[in-house]
Amino acid sequence: MDWSKTKTIFILAFLTLDIYLAIEFFELRNQSDYAILQEATIEEKLEVEGIVYSDLPDDIDKSFYITAKSKDFTLNEVAKLENQALVLTNTNIEEESFRTLNMKLDKPFPLPEVNMQSKINQFLKDNVISGELYHYWYTDEESNSIICIQTYNNQNIFQSREDHIGMIIFYLNEDNEIYSYEQSMLEEIKKVEEQESAISALKAIEALYNKNYLTPNSELVNIQYGYYTHIPLSNQQILAPTWHIIVETENSERKDFYVNALEGDVLQLTE
Repeated sequence: MDWSKTKTIFILAFLTLDIYLAIEFFELRNQSDYAILQEATIEEKLEVEGIVYSDLPDDIDKSFYITAKSKDFTLNEVAKLENQALVLTNTNIEEESFRTLNMKLDKPFPLPEVNMQSKINQFLKDNVISGELYHYWYTDEESNSIICIQTYNNQNIFQSREDHIGMIIFYLNEDNEIYSYEQSMLEEIKKVEEQESAISALKAIEALYNKNYLTPNSELVNIQYGYYTHIPLSNQQILAPTWHIIVETENSERKDFYVNALEGDVLQLTE
C-alpha cells in the first residue's frame, strides 16, 4: 500500500469536509442574523442601515378623505386686483373664466434676503385672490421660482408643479423680484363623513422601508401630514389623507414620497 498517496487522500477528504462544514456554519449564522433582523422593530432596522430622522409629528386621531372642485376665476375677480394685469394668450383671449390665472405685476416686487417666507405669505394675503389660503412651500432654484400651495384646516394640499390644482408659482427675475405668477385654486372643499385613525408617521416610514424605497445612510429631512391625489381630475378632486416624506440619500439626492395615511400604500414618488 502506498501510504503517501493514502495520506494525501485523507488530507484532501478532511479539507473538503472542513470547507463544507464552514459553508454550512456561515449559512446557518446568516439565516439566524436574518431571523433576528426580521424580528427587530422598525426603529432598530433603520438604525442598522444608518437611516436617520428627527422628531416625528404627533399621531393623527381622526383622518378622512376630502373632495374639492377646481375653481374657475372670473374677469370680475381679476379686475379687483391692483397693480397687476391678466396675461391673455391666443387660446384664452375670448374666455370669461380661467382655470389657471397668469398675472404680471406692474412693478416687480422685491424679496428680502431674510424673513423671505413671511414676506411671501404677506404678499399672498395682500395681492392674490384668496391668498390667505396659501403659504410658502419651497423655492425652486432651477427655475428661479417660488412654490406656494393651498391648505385645508391648516394642512397642506400636496401636489406637483405639473398637477397645479391649488398652487401659486411666483416667477423671479435676476434681482430676486417677483414679476409674475400663476394661480390655481380648489373650492367647495368638503370632508368625507367616514373618519378613521391615521397610521403614524413611523408606520408611513415603515411602508417605504418595506418597499425598499429607503437606501442605507439616508436622512428623512421632512415629514408632514396633509392631503394628496395621485390622479388629478379636470374638475372634481378626491384627495387622500397623506404623509409626505422627503428623503435625502447618501449622495445628497432628494426624493419625495407620498404614503396614504389610512391604508399605508405608497401613492407616488417623484425624484
